[in-house]
Amino acid sequence: MGLNTNYIGHKTATSSQVISEEEVALYLQSIGSSNPYYKENKVAPSIFNVVQEIGLVESIWKMNDLYESAEEMERCVLMLVHGEQTMNFSRLLNIGETINSYALIENIQQKGLNNILKLKVVHLDSDNKEVGDSSWTLFIRASESEIAKAKELSKNKPPKPKKEPRAPEPEPNYVLKSEFHIQDGITYKYAEASKDQNPIHIDDETAKKAGLKGIIVHGLCTMAMTMDNIIDKHLDSNPEKIASITLRFSSPVWPGDLLTVKGWNKDDLKSLNFEVENQSEVKVIKSGKISLRD
Repeated sequence: MGLNTNYIGHKTATSSQVISEEEVALYLQSIGSSNPYYKENKVAPSIFNVVQEIGLVESIWKMNDLYESAEEMERCVLMLVHGEQTMNFSRLLNIGETINSYALIENIQQKGLNNILKLKVVHLDSDNKEVGDSSWTLFIRASESEIAKAKELSKNKPPKPKKEPRAPEPEPNYVLKSEFHIQDGITYKYAEASKDQNPIHIDDETAKKAGLKGIIVHGLCTMAMTMDNIIDKHLDSNPEKIASITLRFSSPVWPGDLLTVKGWNKDDLKSLNFEVENQSEVKVIKSGKISLRD
């Protein structure tokens, strides 16, 4: 079932948050960051914006009017997958300042049997200057009955011609190879610190209802840990150097995974391309790119 495209452009009310030293410390602890830069400079990590964002984007994807019924909303939310994320940072957030944020629906699309919901969150300081923004691409997977119906209808259709396999691309000249471990229990810590209480991250039964083998790690948790690793291993532990980040979540991450970050310079030294793979060499993050400040 398609989403209600009349809601393209819908904007939430503005929400305000004081950047709390205690909440920043809790967030850093949840992702295992030991970088002293934040405490020494009384700032929050760039990705800390997501603590404000989750309530705003959740208020959108849980709107009954976006769907045909409340029951359809509940089904769609269960089948929702975080596909891509882009974040732009004007500067780091200062401890004690107030940040005002709002979210809006940029686009609603249907691709095959799946729906795509594109959201944007904007963050402003007390002088109404933008300190950052974030773009979310969310996929809502089709139900089993919809998939079965589509398979039945396609039975008599001629098969599509097979595409020629692409030649493998040469391995990049890596400037970064670094590992980090996803500890057991991390999803509960991150859920508290980020305020993202999506049950597929903290309730095994709900995760299985969503077609997963069990609890999976928040995509934004993996993203935060990846950023922290890159900052520590490649950017002299200075988070100010990151101007923006974009990536695609390509496979679930599980508590206990060992992840490897691989980074390379493609065009120039003002950006770092990266990907992340697990211990089975399955890529869990693809198409990663960080733009760097001079």
